[in-house]
Amino acid sequence: MSGDVPPVVRLGHDLVRNFEALPPEKAAEEIATHIKKFWEPRMRRDLVARVRAGEVDDPLLAKAAEDLLEGDVDREEVKEPSGG
Repeated sequence: MSGDVPPVVRLGHDLVRNFEALPPEKAAEEIATHIKKFWEPRMRRDLVARVRAGEVDDPLLAKAAEDLLEGDVDREEVKEPSGG
């Protein structure tokens, strides 16, 4: 049930679906960049905590959270406005 999945994990899974056609390393980087760009810090901390607690079973989302922690985020893309 979607009600059992925490919102940040559900949103993370949505991102995985959007980027899963890319090679895994690139997809993880793009997911992490999106999270850094659009998610508020509280949401990012919640996702990282859930990954660390083993609550996230998607390896691509877990890798993206790891990239977020390690700073493997495309800084130039984070600066770009969206939708243009």
